Amino acid sequence: MAGSRLQRIVALALVPTAALGAGALIALRLHYQPPRVPEYVVANASDAEQPLAPHGQFDVVLRPAARVDGAIGARAFLLRGDTVRPWDPPFEVTRDGTVTIAGAVDALFDGVPPGPWEVAVAVGRPEVLPTAPRDVVRARRHDAGADASWRLAVVRVRLE
Repeated sequence: MAGSRLQRIVALALVPTAALGAGALIALRLHYQPPRVPEYVVANASDAEQPLAPHGQFDVVLRPAARVDGAIGARAFLLRGDTVRPWDPPFEVTRDGTVTIAGAVDALFDGVPPGPWEVAVAVGRPEVLPTAPRDVVRARRHDAGADASWRLAVVRVRLE
């Protein structure tokens, strides 16, 4: 009995200690790596709709408009009107925060109906990237401003 009571006391002491430790780590991260990220621009595409033919290549490079410190991640979506489809292409993030998505059209857009689409790439702190379609649609309609922890870069394409 005395052993189980001691175990309960130790467990009760560990939970608040762990919570305080986690809070301290978050505070340190926010101090040394603020959640804000600069705007991202599409470096290798125009505002015009890009035609994507079968057996062709898709390549998009997103560059930060200013210096980026800390971890950067990306999550992509395909938009058509208010329709949002999660999209999981392979991407690469360099040390300076540049994000590149490249590959064969047939592989990247497998199962996506032909026609016009917007490739929307959320770029920012990995832990705050959007997962809900409504967040992507909202970000598409309204710029998040200077305090954004993630940004949305959009490329218009037409799958043929």
